[in-house]
Amino acid sequence: MDANTFYSLTDQLFNSVESFLDNYADEHNIDIDYDIHGNVITIAFTNGSKIILNTQEPLFQIWLATSKQGYHFDYLNGDWICNRTDKSFNEIFTTAVAEQAH
Repeated sequence: MDANTFYSLTDQLFNSVESFLDNYADEHNIDIDYDIHGNVITIAFTNGSKIILNTQEPLFQIWLATSKQGYHFDYLNGDWICNRTDKSFNEIFTTAVAEQAH
């Protein structure tokens, strides 16, 4: 993977995260605050918990920190896959949001 491909893929992922958070908050009638600063998204829930998502350019990875654990994702076969659990980013992220938002 080259840097331009990585940045394009991470931009797509960050946009889908924003859309997911907006839709989730509306569907569940809850407040979810998120800030994007460069290559980092900080997601804050009303209960005080946070999720941090950031890019690791030298490794061409996405890192996700939840209240339970940290995850590292590689882009494989068209999806971001955790290098320890083999689960997709979407599966881990949506589970973490559901757990931390309530």
